[in-house]
Amino acid sequence: MNHYDIIIIGGGITGTAIAHECSKYKLTAALLERGTDIGIGATKGNGGVVHPGYDPTPGSLKAKINVQGANLYPKLAKDLNFGMINPGIFVIGFTDADEVALKHKLEFGIKNGVRDLAIINADQMRNREPHLAANAKHALYAPTATVVDPFEVAIAFAENAKANGVAILMSQPVTAIQKRRDGSFLINTPDRQLSCSYIVNAAGNHADNVASLAGISEYQMKPRHGDLLVLDKDMANKPQTVIFPCPRPDTKGIACIPTVHGNTIVGSTATMMDDKEAVNNYAPGIQALIDGVHKILPELDASKIIRTFAGLRPVVLDNNNDFFIAESQTVSGFIHAAGIQSPGVAAAPAIAEQVRDLLDNAGLKMIPKLDYNPYREKRIVFADLSIDQQDALIHQNPAYGRIVCRCETVTEGEIIDAIHGVIPAQTLDAVKRRTRAGMGRCQSGFCQYKVIAILSRELGLPVSDICLEDRGSQQLCGPVKGGVK
Repeated sequence: MNHYDIIIIGGGITGTAIAHECSKYKLTAALLERGTDIGIGATKGNGGVVHPGYDPTPGSLKAKINVQGANLYPKLAKDLNFGMINPGIFVIGFTDADEVALKHKLEFGIKNGVRDLAIINADQMRNREPHLAANAKHALYAPTATVVDPFEVAIAFAENAKANGVAILMSQPVTAIQKRRDGSFLINTPDRQLSCSYIVNAAGNHADNVASLAGISEYQMKPRHGDLLVLDKDMANKPQTVIFPCPRPDTKGIACIPTVHGNTIVGSTATMMDDKEAVNNYAPGIQALIDGVHKILPELDASKIIRTFAGLRPVVLDNNNDFFIAESQTVSGFIHAAGIQSPGVAAAPAIAEQVRDLLDNAGLKMIPKLDYNPYREKRIVFADLSIDQQDALIHQNPAYGRIVCRCETVTEGEIIDAIHGVIPAQTLDAVKRRTRAGMGRCQSGFCQYKVIAILSRELGLPVSDICLEDRGSQQLCGPVKGGVK
């Protein structure tokens, strides 16, 4: 049975950020993820805005960690080679009451330490975004705001953590936790038994369920469901700025978000749910998104929607809408990183540092590694290369000359790289997240069967065993014509 100093439960952006931070120190650590890949829970179900920190109430845990985390992103993006853009944010006001609310957020941001915030007028807004609604009067402008792909960041954290010695274990739902007499923990999954000195619970919407396995009932959680839309890259009048309406108490509102890869995301709705697996889309939610975005960008063409998806934000009840990051009061050595809703993406690197300090205070001395490698090699993106670079790469490996996904110009070589990567892609969606094969206009209509064939060949599995994501999500069940395989 393997023993670790730390076991992190949950492979979303919070858990992988913690793994990445722990990999800098002389200790043994493992990350357990119940799904088939990194970042497939709450992490993949949001718009990827790295909020600068004007929204949280000053003095709250969110306020402190949001700003700290956002400030860490530029260096992380450079070191770990993940995509990041800096479009800034407009929070749009339409009325005099909105202007008062925006000034309130400006004060919050200044108190929280956000740089370069300003209230701007209609002419200043339209110099940058000429297609804003005619009745938009003013905006809070946050020029330091950035955007990432959250699942790409989680994969980057996990790959760097693994390269620095952290065990990353997929398909490992935790089924039992026992605190032993010597102070250590015994953790069971369906096919493993592991022990550790400390547990970090970063299990997203299931953090309270994981805590209950250890006999801890210090909080309850409920997910907040949000529908989102993805629009085609060729949409006319695309916004260059992240655009939010004046927020409500429970949500930042329906926003229009430019992405790292040139699409536009509209999201999200905010509905409290009981079901922690309810990631279906609902027609009223989709219509609410379209109606909401038309209030700020009336000319946005809804016919350019190529995908709808949904996410669940983990909310700790009766906690002032704040994060819950602390050592358990009842079970020593059990660290909570729960309730990481928005701005969880922005806060993740700072949450990792706070968890590090909690572990240190709990008795695990964090001694830096002398041989820690902070860098992650940039993956090959064929479409981003010059013609000469593409020719040289194809000459070296002809697989890069075979286009699999026409919409995103993804090659067989890139898909093979993903399948055999540091954190291997073993499902269709895992390949999609790493390479964008299937994320284009046709949404896998032309390339899915080719990706299935490559996965089948590279993994040595029959095509009928290749899953979309979770176990049981096979896309093929047998031949559709007699004798055809």
